[in-house]
Amino acid sequence: MLAIEPPIGGFTTWSAEGHGHGFAKASFRERVRGRVDRTMLVAVVPRFQAAQILETIATRAAIPHMAYWIEPIEAFGRLAPSSIDVDRMTDPARGKSAEQHS
Repeated sequence: MLAIEPPIGGFTTWSAEGHGHGFAKASFRERVRGRVDRTMLVAVVPRFQAAQILETIATRAAIPHMAYWIEPIEAFGRLAPSSIDVDRMTDPARGKSAEQHS
């Protein structure tokens, strides 16, 4: 994720537990617990960049059990000022800001 071009402004990961999908590749510990260890990743990116990120993950770090979803973000901000470069959120191919993509 850190090597994707154009760079992602940031992302968040956390530990999760998966339920319901086959346990064929689960460890003994996971089978006993009835859930498998997973990692969640969340990134707020312009819509045009989502397909590129998925393609990069699929080719560089193929994860057979990976699931994803894409949701529109109505607002994103921080309560404290930061040094985020808003120009970075512009679609270089179209010259449109992320808010203009629907």
